[in-house]
Formats: sequence, C-alpha cells, structure tokens
Amino acid sequence: MFRYPGLIESIAEKPQESRFTIDSEGYRDAGIFDLLIDLDPDDQQPFCFMSTNFDQTYPLVIWGLKAKLGQELFNVPQAQLYGVPLHVAFSWAYYHFILEDGKSLPKQTFTMRIDPQNITQLVLAHAVQTM
Repeated sequence: MFRYPGLIESIAEKPQESRFTIDSEGYRDAGIFDLLIDLDPDDQQPFCFMSTNFDQTYPLVIWGLKAKLGQELFNVPQAQLYGVPLHVAFSWAYYHFILEDGKSLPKQTFTMRIDPQNITQLVLAHAVQTM
C-alpha cells in the first residue's frame, strides 16, 4: 500500500496462509532509519513493514533491508516478482509509486555503471544523484 507523498506499508503473508485477522503487537523500530516493523506473535518474524518518508529515505531503507533481510525471499504478484529479496520489492514500489513508473528519472547519462534492467540499481543511482 502506498499513500502519497511517502508512506509505504507492506504486509507479507506466508504462501500457505490467508489471514484475514492478524494478531498484531504493533509497529516498532526496525533498527533501520525510517523503517518500522511488526512481528508475527507466533514466530517473532517480521511480517509488516512501514516507511513514513520513503520518498526521502529510500537509499537508507533499501540498504538497511538489504543488510538485515537480504536472505528472505518474497512474492509480489502485483509486480510479477517471485522469490525476490525485500529490498527488490521496495525498489519496485519506489520506481512505480514515487518515481511514477520511472517518469521522474532524469534523461541524462549516468556517471556510474548500472544495469538499466535492474530497478534497484536504477533508482539508487537516481537517489544518489539527487542527494
């Protein structure tokens, strides 16, 4: 879920579950700037993620997710992404919601080598150039 200008919330469900009610203990600090998490009371694993200023803190959130949750894989059927790390899912959200499907990307040549097919590299390059 994305709410303009920078609030993004993501809820991860286990593939075999479809929970309509979630016993939540509430959001707490994830140890990553501008990222809050909610833990599943059953296994204490994060299942909800929220960033309140994602349009401004994207690079910090992405590097934090990559460092702390880089091993877990998620499916984002709306994006046709399957088995991707959370930072890739958040990069997709940044590209499509903050940059409005890439329309906000500058048309200039990047001074760094990036793979134009890798959305994470593309939007991080944009974020670095605008800082």
